[in-house]
Amino acid sequence: MNFRHAVLAGLIIFILLAPVCADENVNYLNETSKINFHGVDFMIPFGFGEAKSSQEFEDLGSNGQTCFYINEYGGEIIITVASDWMGMSLDELYKEGASKIKINGHEGWNYTKDNLTCFGYVEGNNAIIVEVTNHTRLNEVII
Repeated sequence: MNFRHAVLAGLIIFILLAPVCADENVNYLNETSKINFHGVDFMIPFGFGEAKSSQEFEDLGSNGQTCFYINEYGGEIIITVASDWMGMSLDELYKEGASKIKINGHEGWNYTKDNLTCFGYVEGNNAIIVEVTNHTRLNEVII
């Protein structure tokens, strides 16, 4: 079997197994969808669906909620919004090794954590952290 046949066989196996790996309880979006999560707007790309119900998130030391979106190919989007962030500065979200950048007009900290690319920023009285498996998704999700 030459290289071309091996690649073709691998692609066929991937196509056959991908639907099996998908979570049957997730309704994947057939279009890009704007959501409002705790007063903050985000765009969820085509092919993603909410994977788990929102849960409490205490790492930011405030009232916060997290939502999880996945696609059928292992992509993840994790959005955390912590309210009552009054008086706290962007510097409170700094992580070691982070770089300050702007995404769609929002100044924040960009860093990696495990296999995720993260961006933390402050909007109004909310601290927001968006984590994605594909770094280009940050520009799609954060509006």
